[in-house]
Amino acid sequence: MSAGGDPLDDPQWEWVRATARAPVPTPAGLIERVLRSVHGVRGTLLSRPLDIRQDGGLLRIGEGAVVLLARRLGAELGAEIGGLHVSAVALDTDGTGGTGAGNRAVLDVVVTVEYRGGADAAAELLRSRLQAALAAQLGTTALAVNVHIADVYES
Repeated sequence: MSAGGDPLDDPQWEWVRATARAPVPTPAGLIERVLRSVHGVRGTLLSRPLDIRQDGGLLRIGEGAVVLLARRLGAELGAEIGGLHVSAVALDTDGTGGTGAGNRAVLDVVVTVEYRGGADAAAELLRSRLQAALAAQLGTTALAVNVHIADVYES
């Protein structure tokens, strides 16, 4: 497809249509964690603060602060990578999110990606960079990060 052309005229657009028709189950507990995180940011925390071991001792940080930090860093990194918009961030602090992470805190980041090649690679790049940025802020083993592509948009 030429630059500036209509993406709907692209013969590969049928791949997007086929993907849109395929049922994709929402990861277990994702909606509940997103809603809980939204409530946490608004001051109605439903979980205990997150305890993160660091060289100097223990860092205790609230869910709302973790979610806001992850959203800000995710938005910056998404803009830097290009074609990624963070739609939601949810924190699972008790390991019940179905990720197999045990008791390690897990951030689920929901993104919308621009229709172009490499969406999976861009999402993985966001995941690795966000995990590294959070580790630099909070500690080396603070959080696991999962990035979920929820939607595709055309620019």
